[in-house]
Amino acid sequence: MALADFAVSLVTFIAIYGLFALGLNLKFGFTGLIDFGHVAYFMVGGYVTAVLTMPAQVTGYDGLGGYALPAMLAVVPGGDVLGWLLGVAGGMVAAALVSLLVGVPTLRLREDYLAITALGIATILNEVVRNEVWLFNGPFGIRTIHQPASGVFPLGLGSFTLNLVVLGGLSVLVIAYAGYRVGGYVKDVDTTGAGLGLASVAVLGGAIGALTQGGSLLVVGVALAAVGVALVREAVRRSTEPERTLALVVALAVAAWYFVQPLLAASNPTVTLQTNVMFLFDPVAGPNGGLDYDRFFMLLSLAFLVGGYWWCQRTINSPYGRVLRAVRDDEDVPRALGKETFRYKIQALLFGSALAGAAGSLYTIHLGFISPDQFGAMITFFAFSSVIIGGTANNAGVVLGTAVFWSINSGTQFLNDYFPSEYAVQLAAARLIFIGVLLIVILYYRPEGILGEQDYDIRLPGEDPVPSRDETAAAAGGDADD
Repeated sequence: MALADFAVSLVTFIAIYGLFALGLNLKFGFTGLIDFGHVAYFMVGGYVTAVLTMPAQVTGYDGLGGYALPAMLAVVPGGDVLGWLLGVAGGMVAAALVSLLVGVPTLRLREDYLAITALGIATILNEVVRNEVWLFNGPFGIRTIHQPASGVFPLGLGSFTLNLVVLGGLSVLVIAYAGYRVGGYVKDVDTTGAGLGLASVAVLGGAIGALTQGGSLLVVGVALAAVGVALVREAVRRSTEPERTLALVVALAVAAWYFVQPLLAASNPTVTLQTNVMFLFDPVAGPNGGLDYDRFFMLLSLAFLVGGYWWCQRTINSPYGRVLRAVRDDEDVPRALGKETFRYKIQALLFGSALAGAAGSLYTIHLGFISPDQFGAMITFFAFSSVIIGGTANNAGVVLGTAVFWSINSGTQFLNDYFPSEYAVQLAAARLIFIGVLLIVILYYRPEGILGEQDYDIRLPGEDPVPSRDETAAAAGGDADD
């Protein structure tokens, strides 16, 4: 797999699990509900969407459905996508309804009992789906997953050059904008810390190079990696703003991994660099290249993530979100002010579960197959790890934490290529150990997560509204219309 294809798959994964973690953050971060059964709503959303959109009479499927919503709406323009969106909506509603059935008897429990009960219910639901073949085909799962608008891909603009210019240009703009935002964030970074950070990137790059050569250089690579980590630690320790130094180090390391490292082993470095930079353009998608379905699905998943993020931000930066946080901090306070806290907790559970259901709908398409084995309890704890790494009660932090978690978990899979295949299980365990160590370090130095709890833009009752620019100019004696 080319590195650009891997990056597309990784970003898609981050978008889906970011949406899943946003739902958990709404429950846990903002409302204080410890839901260890969050994966159950991920599973319900995926299964219901698959059943609502798959055609009837599928060979090898003995469960409910399918109801073929995209085929039913095919007579109207865009009916295929519209039918799929209705299926996603059905999955979200089903996930919310299941959470309502779970929440009514459990939300009056103490936090720790709620967590254990939710985990138990999620396990029961998974076993029901696994053993009741009439429901969703049991352990055999569903192999016919509807992919919206898949018939129009690969999508191109006619000629190879035009596809290259348009899609490649969009890719360059995306990378340039990301570089601009990162550059703006790290421009005031401490010079001593930055110097050590640059040195650490160079040493870590050398470590990766030595590790990829294998043989006796493995020892050199491990030693260089240890020196690089020590330099990172020293850079952070000497920095007045460690988070900016760390952002610089991570940005440089990612740039070295994505743009520089592939050139070392490439037979044609120019083509390799062009492929990685113009990641939206697939030269083998059709006779003239273009946008393939994987890249389209990445953009679709990112659109869902942006929509979920926007909705969460709107909710939290509102009087309603303030009540949710009051429930989290001290439930007796809003109750004393006449708020029905149980109703707010139920609503937070419904909304968070609906987001998990939407993420499950996307997840089924990304894998092209769905079965109960994909929805173990570990998925919930992955999401908790993402929330804790990025910052509890911080939507941007949750997305950042998801990116960090899955970059480590998926990016380190390349190490499997440099070790004998019999060590694959040990390497998978080593990745989880590394993530666990990272969690311990973050909880020790920044218990609030990388970004901490977010700021809120809510005007309190009785507080004067923020004056407009015209009012400010008039108060200063100027002409408001100038």
